[in-house]
Amino acid sequence: MAVTISIGSGKGGTGKTMFLCNLAMLLAKRGRKVCLVDLDIGGADAHLQFGLFEPKHSITDFLSKKVNCLGDVLHTFHSLNGLQIIPGTGNTLQTANMTYQEKQRLLREVAALDVDVVLIDVGAGTAYHTLDFFMFSDIQICVILPEPPSILDFYNFIQLATIRKILRSFLSHSEVGQVLKQHTFPTLAAIFELAEKTQEGAREKAQDALRYFHPLLVINRDSSHTAINKTKLKQLVAKYLGIETPSLGEIPEDVMVKDAQKAYRPVCEIFPETPASMAMVKISSKVDKIIELFNHQRNNSDK
Repeated sequence: MAVTISIGSGKGGTGKTMFLCNLAMLLAKRGRKVCLVDLDIGGADAHLQFGLFEPKHSITDFLSKKVNCLGDVLHTFHSLNGLQIIPGTGNTLQTANMTYQEKQRLLREVAALDVDVVLIDVGAGTAYHTLDFFMFSDIQICVILPEPPSILDFYNFIQLATIRKILRSFLSHSEVGQVLKQHTFPTLAAIFELAEKTQEGAREKAQDALRYFHPLLVINRDSSHTAINKTKLKQLVAKYLGIETPSLGEIPEDVMVKDAQKAYRPVCEIFPETPASMAMVKISSKVDKIIELFNHQRNNSDK
């Protein structure tokens, strides 16, 4: 069974897709069978990072049932250690207004892909589709910039993702679900409190929904001039959301990243010795170990 990893951000422009594509390439280079799935509804462009300008099929073909299964959309880069990609969809009315049944069909196919690792680009923003794709995976990664607006976007994104996760743990038509939908919350503690007031035992169920939610953090375009306080950020998230956000690392500001994008290739492929590339190699090593640990724990729980 594949380990699914989603990569998200509060808003666009953080370099999320750049990081995702390089991570996919590096994990494939480490011997993992990797598939990158572009679920950035309306803004899918991960395939362009590899110079794939006109993919034969996309997720749109799967959703419209022009192909039988998601595997029919796969494109394999043999020169990149067999890395696979499922190109995303354009902003069509069908995909923008995807039904619950269509979304569940899509996610079932993603989970059933015959690979070691599925990397999911969930897009930016806080639309329901984005939040659901982000929370669907086994492991979540957030990419932010070391700037106050990006940090605020990240905090809002995680807050809404956690609320969405809690709401999904209750039936939408249940009493608790209906009550929670009608309120805004300054902290997760306030959600737990209202849930328990509405129905005895609901607090425990809500807390259980977030038991294994510890999004990993990547700071992109980091430099000695940035004023981000990483410790303060983690303390803020822990205080108001009650979750830990372990750091995967920082990717330094690097002009070669833009040069690689202009060449429509991953920077780690064509400029492997540049600072950004070396930083992502270190991050990929950490992710590889996390995948190994996750598989070990999953195998033990199945015994």
